[in-house]
Amino acid sequence: MVEHVTEKTESDEDDRRMTLGEHLEELRMRLFRSAIAVAVVFCACWSYRAPLTDYIFAPYAAAAERLNADLDQRAVEAITLAEAEDAPVEELGEEEWREWYGEAGYPELKVLRSDLRVPDRMKGDAASHGFIFIVKMCLFVSLFLAGPLILWQAWMFVAAGLYRKERGVVYRYFPFSTLLFLGGVLFGYFVMVPNALYFLARMTLTQIQYFESVGNYWSFFVTLTLALGGVFQLPVIMMALAKLDIVAPATFAKFRPHMLVGSLLFAAIITPPDPYTQMMMAVPIAILYEVGIWIGRVVAPKSVADSDQ
Repeated sequence: MVEHVTEKTESDEDDRRMTLGEHLEELRMRLFRSAIAVAVVFCACWSYRAPLTDYIFAPYAAAAERLNADLDQRAVEAITLAEAEDAPVEELGEEEWREWYGEAGYPELKVLRSDLRVPDRMKGDAASHGFIFIVKMCLFVSLFLAGPLILWQAWMFVAAGLYRKERGVVYRYFPFSTLLFLGGVLFGYFVMVPNALYFLARMTLTQIQYFESVGNYWSFFVTLTLALGGVFQLPVIMMALAKLDIVAPATFAKFRPHMLVGSLLFAAIITPPDPYTQMMMAVPIAILYEVGIWIGRVVAPKSVADSDQ
């Protein structure tokens, strides 16, 4: 009898809600630990700022290479047109020019091509922009590398105000949340940013020379990668809500059309005003929402899952 009472008391204590003061103390501790982690990683990033800069600029370099390849292709097309119509050629590659027109006019061609070709390096509008960029870059990479620990601290702060059953859901789904966040950032880095830069600049490739400033590129890069990292959390959030029987999977399915419209609106706000990048943002949101519905039906309580069938 005594043992039973003791066990019940410990269970009640475990499920006790925290007071406001305890929540504030918990928040202070979590923020302090996150700040220490970011500071340590920031120091390491500052030591390797040169190679990190090359990695951050890699999406721009990929876009510039594709744009210059398009210019070369248009030069080849111009050669074909000139041969067919016996017309002067305005844009030629070095080998094609020398083959068709010899060495005489190549200096003029070189000047013309330099006016259109996308530079390999970005420009800074002020002397301090390079330093400011490096600081922002190191901070961003620090947040990215320390992201799993920061997310864990955030989850633990939320879990401190939950019951024991609810905390079990948090612990179980945290690894998936971390992997999806990293996956979203990497998707932005390897797919979204280089393709968005390419499609935007390609629209006026032969009319306006594309010069990218460090400040504009950084804002563009951070906005897209972090937005995708957050968007990729959608299945985990839906899974947790379904598991805790807060929102039924049938409710998610019912609001599918609203979510599709919302994904387009969100993409229009986050991305530049062009259809290519908007669709690259909206389509993953729609796919992740469908994944969240399917997983929600798997993890939802049996009675709720049966009612959704």
